[in-house]
Amino acid sequence: MSDYELQRIEPAEARPLRRALLHPALPLAAVDYEADSHPAALHIGAFKDGVLVGVATVHPQPMPSGTQTGAWRIRDIAVEHGHRGRGVGAWMLQRCLEHASATADQVAWCLARVGAYGFFERLGFHRAGGPINDPEEGPQYLLSVELGPVERSWAI
Repeated sequence: MSDYELQRIEPAEARPLRRALLHPALPLAAVDYEADSHPAALHIGAFKDGVLVGVATVHPQPMPSGTQTGAWRIRDIAVEHGHRGRGVGAWMLQRCLEHASATADQVAWCLARVGAYGFFERLGFHRAGGPINDPEEGPQYLLSVELGPVERSWAI
């Protein structure tokens, strides 16, 4: 990972890559989420030689169809194709979980596409039932992981 650097970025910096890799058919404004501006939200950028190659976002949001309060949503982890398989996505996810764990909250969750849920399961997330059919995104799984104390390996 020494070839990469993680930095806190602004939501506007995340949107072009978020759109290009995850939502290419949508206009840029469609990936401008209301929660992006939440004061506790964290947007992470992974940089290689000064170029943004990955993004991830975490923000407070209750889990859908759950009574869970104190929840954080992991959203739109995306890594450029040529940089996948090198641990960049896992590193960004770890930083998102560290950020959420700094609170008294209890759980982090995400909606993952069918092709991506294995990534989250390998990193400790658990599926809650079968796929949810989203008319725009296709089938997705609701996954969650309990938050707890973590050893911080860095600070953004």
